[in-house]
Amino acid sequence: MKKYISNPIKSLTIAGLLIICLNSYGQDKKQEISISVGGPFSFMKYNSIGEVESGNGINAGIRYSYYLNEGLSIGIGAEYQTYNSDGKFGFLTGAYTTTDAEDESFQFRYRATNLREEQKLGYVNIPVNIQFETPGTSKLYVSAGFKVGFAVSGTYETKMQNLTTSGYYPQYNVELFSPAFAGFASTDNLAAGKQDIDTEVSYSTTFETGLKQKIGDRSWIYVGVYLDYGLNNIYDKGNNKALVEYHPELPVQLQYNSVLETSYTNDVRLVSYGLKLRFALH
Repeated sequence: MKKYISNPIKSLTIAGLLIICLNSYGQDKKQEISISVGGPFSFMKYNSIGEVESGNGINAGIRYSYYLNEGLSIGIGAEYQTYNSDGKFGFLTGAYTTTDAEDESFQFRYRATNLREEQKLGYVNIPVNIQFETPGTSKLYVSAGFKVGFAVSGTYETKMQNLTTSGYYPQYNVELFSPAFAGFASTDNLAAGKQDIDTEVSYSTTFETGLKQKIGDRSWIYVGVYLDYGLNNIYDKGNNKALVEYHPELPVQLQYNSVLETSYTNDVRLVSYGLKLRFALH
């Protein structure tokens, strides 16, 4: 898992970039520098045999735009975006062949009831856009383009109402539901704790439209709505892991993998939409 950038470093970096841009901003009316915040709907969208609840997230960023003429500009920027999703499953089962601490082959079986997995991601996005706006001090604007996103954080947390694990030994035609130290048990209200998840680069289309209002000699405020929609699968890793992974060392410590790593889900994309506010100097 990559080393994640700490929040203080992120804040200092963004603040430093903002100060540099504002201090170097000239009197050329063909240029615009803006800062923005947006949200609240931001989540991972994926196919699943269970239920996926869309969560909330926010974005904050900075953009530089160059005007080709009075109504048309091109822009590039940087923003930080959070994403949240909840996966819910009534029950999940699985079985696969492995070996125990005595190197004896057996079939490990598991059944998870009422599983819930909360997933949280943080991305730094680089948007490139084209914007058209009408003349006047109150302008309508439309902006469209694409974004490239780089993961800087990712975690998941798994909870189950019950997890039952067992070992079936076909050579003896017996299924063991105990002992617990061997990894065979029935556990209620299991909380696996927070674990890291490593996602890939995201490519998204982006669209924004709304009102641009002049509020000063060279300052403007944008109020609009936006939609970012992911074009690629950010977790394209084969989806071939078991939800519960058996390790033979005694006492057995089971590994609880994300549902994103299993065959229960596929095609994970990033989606964000909602309101966006921007303050601009132009």
